[in-house]
Amino acid sequence: MKIMQEKDISAFVQAVVDIGCDIHAIGLLGYIFGDGDLTPAKQRAIVPQLRWITKTYGERDHLMDEIIAYLRSIGRYVEIEPQTGVH
Repeated sequence: MKIMQEKDISAFVQAVVDIGCDIHAIGLLGYIFGDGDLTPAKQRAIVPQLRWITKTYGERDHLMDEIIAYLRSIGRYVEIEPQTGVH
């Protein structure tokens, strides 16, 4: 399987955005593809495109911190409050 390189992060993020799928870092924990506001038809339509992006850019787990940092640098992040105590 192909392995994504750090230099490909911005193109990867842009490819995800270009198909209409939102992408945001969640705090410093990870990132998500947010497609909850898409219609069911649009969600079905982007699945092949997401597969193409995954195949094109390859495995990216090893770049989690770098992807998060990039997303934060371009304002694509959601800050989360640290959990204190048990609710």
